[in-house]
Amino acid sequence: MKYCVIKDTTRIIDGSENPIETMLLNAINAGFEESEVEILTEEEYLARKELEPIESQPKSELEILKEENETLKKKLDEHSLAMLTLTLKNL
Repeated sequence: MKYCVIKDTTRIIDGSENPIETMLLNAINAGFEESEVEILTEEEYLARKELEPIESQPKSELEILKEENETLKKKLDEHSLAMLTLTLKNL
């Protein structure tokens, strides 16, 4: 398998066993200039794919609520400690 991709990316225009000339023609027909694309072997494509940073997924509502809960717990602990300190000072 070969991959016709936008240069320096893993964005696939054509992934097939077609001859290189056919893959380049498909890219041109899709609106790309020949200088904007490159043909990679499967090994080259997979190696490049492994180097890409993993995009972080948006946090779920549950994750957001857990983080907010932890923040509130810390604030409550800090407030409670401050109140205890003031109470002890006034004794």
